[in-house]
Amino acid sequence: MTGNLLFLNGRVLTMDRQHPRATAVAIRNGLVAAVGTDAEAREAVPAGTEAIDLGGRTATPGLNDAHAHPMSVGFAALDLDLGNPPHERISDLVALVKQETRTHPAGEWIVGRGYDQARLAEQRHPTRHDLDAVSPDHPVVLIRVCHHIVVANSRALALAGITAATPHPDGGVIDRDEHGEPTGVLRESASSLVRNKIGAPTERQMVAALERGGRAFLERGITSAVEAGIYRAEEMHAYQTLHRAGKLPIRTYLMMMIDETLDALAQLGIRTGFGDAGLRIGPAKLFSDGSIGGRTARMRRPYEGEAENVGLWMMDPDNLKAKVLRAHRAGFQVGIHAIGDAAIDLVLDAYEEAMLTDPRPDPRHRVEHCSIVDAATIRRIARLGAIPIPGTSFLYYVRDAYLQNLGPDRIRYAYAMKTFADHGIVAPASSDAPVVPTNAMVGIQTMVTRRDRNGEPVWPEEAIGLDDALRAYTVAGAYASFEEGIKGTLTPGMLGDVAVFETDLEAVEPDGLSEVRVDLTVRDGAVVYARPSA
Repeated sequence: MTGNLLFLNGRVLTMDRQHPRATAVAIRNGLVAAVGTDAEAREAVPAGTEAIDLGGRTATPGLNDAHAHPMSVGFAALDLDLGNPPHERISDLVALVKQETRTHPAGEWIVGRGYDQARLAEQRHPTRHDLDAVSPDHPVVLIRVCHHIVVANSRALALAGITAATPHPDGGVIDRDEHGEPTGVLRESASSLVRNKIGAPTERQMVAALERGGRAFLERGITSAVEAGIYRAEEMHAYQTLHRAGKLPIRTYLMMMIDETLDALAQLGIRTGFGDAGLRIGPAKLFSDGSIGGRTARMRRPYEGEAENVGLWMMDPDNLKAKVLRAHRAGFQVGIHAIGDAAIDLVLDAYEEAMLTDPRPDPRHRVEHCSIVDAATIRRIARLGAIPIPGTSFLYYVRDAYLQNLGPDRIRYAYAMKTFADHGIVAPASSDAPVVPTNAMVGIQTMVTRRDRNGEPVWPEEAIGLDDALRAYTVAGAYASFEEGIKGTLTPGMLGDVAVFETDLEAVEPDGLSEVRVDLTVRDGAVVYARPSA
């Protein structure tokens, strides 16, 4: 019967503090009907219900990625991968571009994603000069892993009309050489000058990307995610098309860009929470700053070795505060990208002023990424009831860039899950995929070990246990979308979303958690992903 399923003989981690462990779960009509012993679960579903013997494997609630870009994950699969395997030199990236030109007609754009200059021998970004020799007939754009910096070759710069005379756009920088000529490196809003020339995908292409991206999340046991930026009506249409057809792979909480969507939504009376368990309007979103790896996150103090560089504001601070107040008054939860400590200060100022001006209960305003904080800022987050959305995989993948750009002391409380918990702060885990891979187990391993991909420690004082790391990927994510009443735990009445891992997670050495595979992903009591040969 559709929506009915039994899991037996397992290690069920319910995420319910009152009943944290069980051996079985019964799902009836798409909802959890019973959690307990095998016998108790069997009694809760009709005779003949399909039963899956877990054989001691771990089952958890379906995982929730609190900040990602599912559509971009789908599109990224079509682009040149500059991050895997890790490349050692700029010449490695250039060789990939050269190879790509052989399969693209002249004049067609070549887009690559995922390089990190901190991991290259040259310790710098590629430039147009590096790319021009192998791509005279193709416009080329290489996107840094953070997606806040791009490198364009000369043909792409020409199509975008970028010359020595082109001024820096608001919230962006065009890097120039000693002669004032563009190097091809475009930071923050300056990257849009080139990106806009590539052309927007069609709605049909967006639907295909969502299906492809959604499958990537399901393969990792993720049944819910936040889409961290809806800009265009066509993007919303693509989500609705799949949702109406019952084909949207994962439950999605949509962050709506304030400048592009707030006025239309507010005029219709639509606010955070509109929708259903499959597709729901989430926060109104803004950007306050950039990234650490690109040295554009707004800091209180300069970056290492650059006495004049404290990063960038994406907009005038007073303008940001005004936009936050508009969204708050319209009934929206607000989520603002803020990575640097100065940017986080500004965001918290904006939230506090909005709540004082127009008090309303429990707005749960969010600080997306919330990377560089100190103890005083953490106490302020707790006092305001704000929700940090830490990128728990970032330290695993880009610790090198954090250390090079900020030094060790300023990252003491980066993604400080233990200190957040000590202050009673709900901190949902996120990947920001495709910035880093969708694999939630990387984030969970990093929370448990506080070590990067090379095994180097990153303030191990902030390590937490496996249960709490899983809770960050389940209960906390549900709370951040006001959905803790319907998902995040395996308790009767909750949605029948389950992730089944290939082994007993509690028996795995912490440094091996990232290698654990998902065998089954279940949504509404139906298997939506099964690992081949599992």
